[in-house]
Amino acid sequence: MSLSMIPKGTNVYIDANIFLFVAFKQKYIEDCKDFLKKIYEKEINGFLSIVVLDEVLFKLIQAEASGKFKIPMNSTVQFLKENPDRITELSKCWDALSRILSLNITILDVPKDFQLVINSCREYKLMTRDALHIAVMKMNGITHIATADGDFKRVRGINIWMPL
Repeated sequence: MSLSMIPKGTNVYIDANIFLFVAFKQKYIEDCKDFLKKIYEKEINGFLSIVVLDEVLFKLIQAEASGKFKIPMNSTVQFLKENPDRITELSKCWDALSRILSLNITILDVPKDFQLVINSCREYKLMTRDALHIAVMKMNGITHIATADGDFKRVRGINIWMPL
């Protein structure tokens, strides 16, 4: 189902890739921007966990460091660990995260019982990060997810809204 078809008032968990398509101006940018505008305007209720913010910020830091310091993406973590003062030279990543935080999005807690994540890994054959998202959704009664990740199709009982 397309992101553009989400009914008004729906509670939707937002996967990191939705934000990254916008940040990196990738193929689904328009659909994702329109979706996030609906979140901002409170037409749709947006939810995520701190884990989504971590995923997004990590990629934003990598991309900015790669461009700014002229290093390959796969070398950014090591570079910044060896040169931690260079992190203060980054700005675009912090600005982008601030824009995300300014949306009308509710940040949900992650489960304290990691067994919920393990159960989702096994039951739906998911990697841990995706299983954590499902556990957060289940804890909060959210049955809709905005994502481009087809792995969530294996999860019974959720509605997947994908950018087109």
